[in-house]
Amino acid sequence: MDDTSKQHNLHSENRIEQFWIWLVMLPAVTLCGCGITANGWNAEGVKLYEAGHLTQAIERFQYALGTNDQNSDAYYNLAVTYHQMGLQSKDQGFLKESEALYNRCLDFEANHTDCHRGLAVLLAQTDRQEKAVSLLTKWSQDQPHLANPRIELARLSQELGDKDAARLHLEKACSIDKNSARAWKALAALNESEGRTEVALAQYQRSYLLDNQQSQLPTRIASLNQQVRTANGPLSTGSNTRIADENISRGRY
Repeated sequence: MDDTSKQHNLHSENRIEQFWIWLVMLPAVTLCGCGITANGWNAEGVKLYEAGHLTQAIERFQYALGTNDQNSDAYYNLAVTYHQMGLQSKDQGFLKESEALYNRCLDFEANHTDCHRGLAVLLAQTDRQEKAVSLLTKWSQDQPHLANPRIELARLSQELGDKDAARLHLEKACSIDKNSARAWKALAALNESEGRTEVALAQYQRSYLLDNQQSQLPTRIASLNQQVRTANGPLSTGSNTRIADENISRGRY
């Protein structure tokens, strides 16, 4: 799991990436040639946010809402910015505004994974761990066919020190969606942290086969494969262990 941190790094032009507790994968956007769209304002806001100009970033996200008052990413980006300002200044007003904006985002996009994560982080950081768990549990119950709610529950469980619950959630996520690269990668990381190297290796390989755009996984796979070779000696020709082919609303809680 990623360490709790206030650092945010740009992964796309549309949505702020969080590193307080969990990594967020983000989509790319483009600018419209006939004028700046909501996504365009979001893109400008994220760049300003990453440069540390939070007040100007808020202005751009508000412009995005002026263009499209139902733009979930704009609400999310505003929430993250106020969240960060609240942490920096210890201003409870900013944190309350952030919470309201996270909820507003979910009003327009009920399965916004990043927003669920951000709100859960905020609840945990403000001594409401039970509500954070309730938020993600309710999401998983409302969307039993989705793996992401279980992945987020697993991450929160691990952050709260309950690795057994994390394992159950991740195993459930993998059974719900056997093609979820995120779920297999998260389960692999958990197994690696507990010393189950061969199991972790196989699961990292499976995750990479499902999504070979994960640029850090080949190095991780190679490292674990070397550990297995060192521990067990040269792999027999009949071994199944192989390096992956790189071509291949408040009522919520």
